[in-house]
Amino acid sequence: MSGRLADVRVRPARPEDRERIRAICQRSVLRGYPTERIFEDVEIVSRLFADYYLDHEPESCFVAEVDGEVVGYALACKDTRRYRRIMIWRILPRVLGRVVSAVVLRRYRRPETYRTLWWVLTRAWREIPSVSVRAYPGHVHVNVDPAFTEEKLALLKIGMRLGHAVMAHLREAGVRGIQGAIAEEEGDERLTHFYQRFYGARIAAIRRFSLWERITGTRWYAKLVVIDLQPSEAAEASCAMRRSPL
Repeated sequence: MSGRLADVRVRPARPEDRERIRAICQRSVLRGYPTERIFEDVEIVSRLFADYYLDHEPESCFVAEVDGEVVGYALACKDTRRYRRIMIWRILPRVLGRVVSAVVLRRYRRPETYRTLWWVLTRAWREIPSVSVRAYPGHVHVNVDPAFTEEKLALLKIGMRLGHAVMAHLREAGVRGIQGAIAEEEGDERLTHFYQRFYGARIAAIRRFSLWERITGTRWYAKLVVIDLQPSEAAEASCAMRRSPL
């Protein structure tokens, strides 16, 4: 697989990429574990974490290809307030309808599914940090096919190319900054270092993230990553002063 890395190509997503993007999304919840171990209805995962971008902001969606096959994606939102409105009024009602129907009719069989639902109802709002959307109005959702995640070089190269493409798109659109939550196992800060090193990210908040602890037997933390995309007014003024003739 490593020999194919030179062929990584990032391009805007097309309508025919939809099902491949949704499939990667469904398989990428927790590295090393099938999504069904956490929540058996994988269709819900893609509805929550992919469909808004594909249906309502397709111009902000990018994919990475290797030998013509989509192996990762970056889905972006320029206005998180708009995203929330659409989620609340269009997407979540259908998701809730599907979940309630499955619970009432006892279609869900796995105990972990019910534990996840209970976590969403009682703890998610406390364990997932957020920041003002005025300061950081955009957000990005990036995933790579689990088949590549064990190869550090592949993961780094695909992730970097997706990140650069989507952030250039948001910067050109005038988005001031972006925010996003990442989850890391205790003692593993590779994602944190990746975003800090390549994108100048800052960690704005850290909270204990209990959702995966029962499955992995280790502690997890949710971290809020923020990235400034536009130069600050102070920085712009400083640059202007340096450019001004004496």
